[in-house]
Amino acid sequence: MPTLNIKNEEAYRLIKELADREGKSMTAVVIEAVREKLEREPETDEERIQYWLNVGRELRANTDPEWLARDPTEDLYDDMGLPK
Repeated sequence: MPTLNIKNEEAYRLIKELADREGKSMTAVVIEAVREKLEREPETDEERIQYWLNVGRELRANTDPEWLARDPTEDLYDDMGLPK
C-alpha cells in the first residue's frame, strides 16, 4: 500500500486539529479535504476559463456602471499630465 509521510509541522498540526474536532482519523480528514477541493476545482483549462469569465460577468453585473465608465488613469495624473 502506498504511504504518505507528512513532514511539515503546520500541515500535521492542522490535520490533527481537524481530526480531533471531527472525531475522525487523520487519514479520513485528509481524504475528505482533498475530495472537497477537487470537487470545487475545474478539471480542464476550458472549465477554468469559463469559471473566471462567469466571475467577471457577475462582478460587472453588480458594479456601478458609472464607476465602470470612469477613466482608470483619471486619479493618477494632473491637468498637465504629470503624476499626482
